[in-house]
Amino acid sequence: MRSFSSLSAVVSATTLIAVLALPASAMAVELSSSSPSYNDKLSLIHNDYGKDVVIRSDISIDELKKMRDTVSEQSRQIEELKRNSGSSSSSSGKDIDELKNKVKEQDRELDSLGRQVEELKRNSGSSSNSSSSEISSLKHKVNDQDRAMDQLKRSVEELSRKVK
Repeated sequence: MRSFSSLSAVVSATTLIAVLALPASAMAVELSSSSPSYNDKLSLIHNDYGKDVVIRSDISIDELKKMRDTVSEQSRQIEELKRNSGSSSSSSGKDIDELKNKVKEQDRELDSLGRQVEELKRNSGSSSNSSSSEISSLKHKVNDQDRAMDQLKRSVEELSRKVK
């Protein structure tokens, strides 16, 4: 839960910075001191025919948390699998299959997020520096997760060879 609150603070701070960067005539956003909910969507700055506006993306805080939890669970399972690699091969084979399925599922999620980012880029036209940096940040996160996924795949394949 601690990570969620820090993620909420980053999201809130990003939204606040985005709102403050807009000219006073463009502000139609109400600021609130209430805490964000899991189903809240990330806000982005969109250039609408030369006018910067804040828009809601398709990425929710809950989706980000689920991705983080999936990666944590996979890491835990791999560590457990490494510790138990000397035990029965049937249970290790089952664990490997589960990990492979989770890796495939996360690949699909990453592909979906990548498509969403690309769609947001296409829809934003000539976006402001702030929205470009947010998209760039999302791209870096997706790339980092891709690298982590490749590393997990290699570990699973290596463990699979040891089990055989």
